[in-house]
Amino acid sequence: MYICALGNDKLRLRSERGALEPSVCPTVMSQLDHSQTSDNSAETSVSKNQFSLNEPPGGTIRKRRAFLSIWGYGLAFASVGVALVSTLLLQDFFPYPFLFLFFAAVMSSAWFGGTGPGLFAVVTSTVAVDYFFVPPFHSLAVNTTDGMYFAAFIACSLVASWVSSSRKETEDALKEARDQLEVRVAERTAELQNSNEGLRERERQLRLLTEVIPQQIWSATPDGFVDYCNQRLLDYVGRTIGEMQGASFMETIYGEDLDDFREAWRRALSAGKPFEGQWRVRGADENYRTFFTRGVPLQDDAGRTIRWYATNTDIEERKKAEQALLRTQAELAHLSRFLTIGELTASIAHEVHQPLTAIVAYGHASLEWLSAKPPNVEEARQAAKRVIQDGTRAGAVLHRIRALFKKEGPAKNWLNVNDLIRDLTAFAREEAARLGIGFRIELAPDLPKVKADRVQLEQVVLNLVMNAIDAMSLLTDSPREVVISSRKDGPTAILVIVEDCGRGVIPEIAEKIFEPFFTTKPQGIGMGLSISRSIVESHGGRLWAGPRPSGGAIFQFTIPVGS
Repeated sequence: MYICALGNDKLRLRSERGALEPSVCPTVMSQLDHSQTSDNSAETSVSKNQFSLNEPPGGTIRKRRAFLSIWGYGLAFASVGVALVSTLLLQDFFPYPFLFLFFAAVMSSAWFGGTGPGLFAVVTSTVAVDYFFVPPFHSLAVNTTDGMYFAAFIACSLVASWVSSSRKETEDALKEARDQLEVRVAERTAELQNSNEGLRERERQLRLLTEVIPQQIWSATPDGFVDYCNQRLLDYVGRTIGEMQGASFMETIYGEDLDDFREAWRRALSAGKPFEGQWRVRGADENYRTFFTRGVPLQDDAGRTIRWYATNTDIEERKKAEQALLRTQAELAHLSRFLTIGELTASIAHEVHQPLTAIVAYGHASLEWLSAKPPNVEEARQAAKRVIQDGTRAGAVLHRIRALFKKEGPAKNWLNVNDLIRDLTAFAREEAARLGIGFRIELAPDLPKVKADRVQLEQVVLNLVMNAIDAMSLLTDSPREVVISSRKDGPTAILVIVEDCGRGVIPEIAEKIFEPFFTTKPQGIGMGLSISRSIVESHGGRLWAGPRPSGGAIFQFTIPVGS
């Protein structure tokens, strides 16, 4: 039998039994009717495991259909003939004609030939039975007595033909569907094999790419199980891939950084969001280097994490460069403090001279009160107290000067910005007065304390104040005054403002003045404002400059309360 399927302008034929049979499904026959085109052949392509053949020419199809039709009707005629002969031979053994062989002939004709041959077998069987077995014999007439019997035979023959042909068509359709399913399965299997081969090739190329990238790369499953590390990472830690999988991956992270890494990794897994951070990783030489790790999730269209991919970037040299830069900056800040304090020598001498002069005066007064007759002990006691107070004051002045000169690392503590400004103005006020410059302080009350390095903030304020004094030192034709003020800048920061009445800041150099080694002073080194901005930014604040509405310049910086 040939089972045919038309699809994508191609005719697929498959031989089941090696011989042509007349029971070709109606669908196939109808498709054969429309398949007679001018093309002589069309290649059939199923898959690697399926054979291919050419469509027969249109004339061959017509001949085949004619042959199948003749073969089916011939089979029906032969079947009825065999049934007739057999029934005639057996009628002597039964009181009634044994007509069941005709039913078998009808069913076999309908099964192998289809509906047409089946109906042909019904007609020939009816004629044979009427002529040979229904009285009057050897006549096509039917008497009234046997009419019902003969009608029942015809009805049963029609039913048998219909049942047999329908069953055969159903079976042929099932076989056709099965064959098409096999073809489809073979096609899909081939496609899946090709797809798997493509995926394996892309995975191989991806792994090759991860090996040649100058980066440490690792990946993990959606639940955080590390299952892959590229060779560059394995070479650095001196381990095999088996020794780096799962929890063993954490063993290479520095102990003090391990809890931070685990917490960041846990949050990233639960939220499905990228994570990053800096952690120290132990190398094969047992030395630790700092790496910047960044991991991102690969997610499907539904937002579910399929896989994690991460990279480790060695930033040890950058960290060392940053530390060297900080040390250099600290040295420059120390030098800047020396230069600034050098400009305040006269003011410092005045500040120290005042309490020392008072100490000498109160000392003489004490001697006078004790030499009196009788000695005035109470006045001498008061004079001694004033000696102690002035001595403490002189010691505080020397302590502040020593703190500015002292070379120490940053140490942040809670402090009051207003107190810091008042202490510094004791030096700057004398310098301003010596040059005939006014000095005014406007401090907002009840400012919150900030956590900052006192010496560094003193350096910033002192540098801004000395710049303001220098800006007005050569002016003679306008009022000269330095104004220092403080106030809240929102709920979380404090704003400090230093104003002068100098020539102001040209807009073209408003940002350049904060660059290293840029200065407008003949004797300046151009580091004061650069260092001041670095200090303020290290505390989380901001330093900027602008023109004063009434003339001059205004410098402002903010310090967060929780810096």
